[in-house]
Amino acid sequence: MLILPYSTALRISQPPIVTYLVCFTCLVVFTLQHNAQVTQLLWYSPQSWNPLTMITSSLAHDGWFHLFGNLIFFLAFAPALEILIGNKLRYLWIMLFISFVVGIAYSVSFLIGSSQPLPTLGLSGVVMGIIGLSAFLMPHARIRVFCWFIVFWKTFYIPAWILAVIYIGLDSWVMITADNYHGINVVAHVAGGLAGYAYGFFWMKERREETREELEEEIEAMKMERQHGETRAQAHRYNKVIDQHRLEKQQIRDFDKLMGRVYQCVKTHRDAEAINILLDEYDLTTPVNDLEDVFRRIQEWGPSRTLLCFGRMISHVLDEEKRYGRCLVYIEKCQSISPQFVLSDLSKTLFYARFAIETGKLEVAKNILVDSDERYGERVNTDQCRQLLQSILKNEIDIIL
Repeated sequence: MLILPYSTALRISQPPIVTYLVCFTCLVVFTLQHNAQVTQLLWYSPQSWNPLTMITSSLAHDGWFHLFGNLIFFLAFAPALEILIGNKLRYLWIMLFISFVVGIAYSVSFLIGSSQPLPTLGLSGVVMGIIGLSAFLMPHARIRVFCWFIVFWKTFYIPAWILAVIYIGLDSWVMITADNYHGINVVAHVAGGLAGYAYGFFWMKERREETREELEEEIEAMKMERQHGETRAQAHRYNKVIDQHRLEKQQIRDFDKLMGRVYQCVKTHRDAEAINILLDEYDLTTPVNDLEDVFRRIQEWGPSRTLLCFGRMISHVLDEEKRYGRCLVYIEKCQSISPQFVLSDLSKTLFYARFAIETGKLEVAKNILVDSDERYGERVNTDQCRQLLQSILKNEIDIIL
């Protein structure tokens, strides 16, 4: 029985240049391998720990069947994944990363005695890594799979995560139970698959969230195309775009209406009411970009207590996200309205005073530290505040002299 994945059932919005370049490179390298010495230079020996041949061995193959088998599997997953990642250099780095992990894993398996010291070559470790990463980034994307059994053949659409479980799971079982791998580098397959998924899990969660909604819509459209034809699918995509535009316009209208209410309160010096209106709509879990949009709108109306309160909220969120440089920017903006601006978390007072000094924003540091006894009392180490302030003033005097 033959089960062969050959493409991802998603529209490819642009040519997957890196994927095609990898395939072309493999073909060129294979033509050079008619010289046996070239193959020996390219393959990876587990006892060598050579990072260069960890890469070159992925581009070399043992025969036409080996080459085209790997490329067919590669082209089933890689083009859509490249577009989904959205950064060609990052996509290329991921494949290099997988190559290194595969090489290291094979050397470790040799070191502990579970593998023979046989040289290895082939793209299969990287292919398994791409399959593993697909299971993380686009788990529900359907992969077109050609199945053939004697006189029966049919195309099925199987989710990427299921194929990843099948391929990586079967190789893991073989690696654990078999005494002889019959020339197949099963360690590379398993290590590559796990490396691809792990890379996504640790470093691409944000990208998965960014693309989730658009990917789900495309999966739904492709399902409709299979069931009802391309015309119906195109109409579905068009309606989705229209609905998105309507939603965006409605959100803009709702935002303008809300800010209109806040504007009336701010201009009539009803800042407490303005702040309550905003706090009903926004809190510390709101994405900071949305908070910054509100801050910019209020800033257009001039200085106000409402602006200071919202600046304090943004600085708190930025501090929680450890975006200290951006937080200092908002502290400076708020100090331009009121030099006596106080952070929401007083325990961070000295931290931002020192950070301001390190970044050359001495005026911001002085505003944080001045009159510390009256402003902070026992909640801040006022002795350290006075010492820092005196050192700033001393340095300024020394510069003048």
